[in-house]
Amino acid sequence: MQLSLRGLGVASIIFALACSTQGAPQQSGASTPASKGSSGPLAVVGGVEITEDDLDIRGELIRLEQEEYQLKSEALAEAIATKLIEQEAAKRGVSVEELEQTEINSKVKEPSDLQVEAFYEQQKARIRQPLEAVRPQVKELLANIQQRDLRMGFVDTLRESAEVRVLLDAPRLPVNLDGAPMKGPKDAPVTIVEFSDFQCPFCRRVQPTIDELQAKYGDKLRWSFKDLPLVSIHPEAQKAAEAARCAGDQDKFWEYRAKMFANNDINSALHTQTAEELALDQPKFQECLESGRYAEAVQADSEEAAAMGISGTPAFLINGVLLSGAQPLDAFEQVIDRELERAGK
Repeated sequence: MQLSLRGLGVASIIFALACSTQGAPQQSGASTPASKGSSGPLAVVGGVEITEDDLDIRGELIRLEQEEYQLKSEALAEAIATKLIEQEAAKRGVSVEELEQTEINSKVKEPSDLQVEAFYEQQKARIRQPLEAVRPQVKELLANIQQRDLRMGFVDTLRESAEVRVLLDAPRLPVNLDGAPMKGPKDAPVTIVEFSDFQCPFCRRVQPTIDELQAKYGDKLRWSFKDLPLVSIHPEAQKAAEAARCAGDQDKFWEYRAKMFANNDINSALHTQTAEELALDQPKFQECLESGRYAEAVQADSEEAAAMGISGTPAFLINGVLLSGAQPLDAFEQVIDRELERAGK
């Protein structure tokens, strides 16, 4: 089996490895590109026009648009890498193959049995085959990962001294921030909107990354928070969202938010305890929480997220550019740095 890693993440390769002796997954059909909008009616029934707005598929179309951008972005990154390597080979007066052999392939070391076994132990639940059945493929995978990383490092070096302008722009999602909690200067060049769930473990996991971003970029960032409680799996998330808004009435939203993400077990007793710790006016806080004053506002945030095709948490809009999941620091930095470059900051 020949494994190619260009443009693929390790998770994709492991999936391919797991299927290597079980047959390739079958495709059920071709995907359809997202509609770019219609200038007229799509149908007329009894003299009544049906337009694209009547189809109630905006969220699905946005998801397809995001997937289209991601595919283009990955393909563009590979095309840029290929062009940089070709130009460097021409500069040195050698072929691309000779350059890649010198700078990349010759530096790949054969994975040891210990490395193969360690990797297998980490991934065996996903590989789902005995080690001896896949040992050659695992060894090849590790070598290919080395090759990919060396190539990426070499391309990064070439890019530092080259003039590269990326003109492909990500699709941007408009979001309503009226009444949403905000932190940071109004004139910050980058606004990040966080859709989150106080019971979501992934939302909790990304909080240190958020702290790092705010420490690194400072006044260049403005942060906003929107609620997306996944009540079917997190039954306490809705009330926690309402409680944080009630704390916001006493100018303690961000402090309450931090307390919620610092706790694994969210319940009614925690809200009373947190209100005490933050020195809130207890009767006022309890009246707000028990009245359900903010239930509709929390629901409105969830409906807005659904309309944009956002169904999981956490999700972030960085100047409208969607970044889904508890992403590592560098994933945020790539988008933020690009936005700062566009703003000339």
